[in-house]
Amino acid sequence: MILRFFKRLLTFKFRKRPRFNARDGVFVIMENSARMNQVHNISMGGLAFDYEDTGYLIGKGSYELKVMSNTNLKLDRIPFKKISDFPVGEVLYPYRKIKRQTVQFEGLTNSQKAQLKHFIKNNTIGRA
Repeated sequence: MILRFFKRLLTFKFRKRPRFNARDGVFVIMENSARMNQVHNISMGGLAFDYEDTGYLIGKGSYELKVMSNTNLKLDRIPFKKISDFPVGEVLYPYRKIKRQTVQFEGLTNSQKAQLKHFIKNNTIGRA
């Protein structure tokens, strides 16, 4: 438990890109899923979102996701890989298994980078 805390502390200190808190209504949908998951924070390098663990496992491979704002699709087919996945919701939701997953974007095109930059500018509320 303490080791995990220090790992997280080091991660926050040495991030390559600043993260920004997402506004309410910013969601991510992973491929092969219809569930909208609330985005916690986002950067040019990746994002973190909360979700209910239903047993569907995301492995270490690469996948694609969609990022939405107020149910309007803003970024589609964003390639990513999972970085971490840990429980966060035991206190608020004692009968549901809420987790936070962090992902790193991979192989973004110049167009996707421009869309992401615009999305961050218009859908965040300050640095995380």
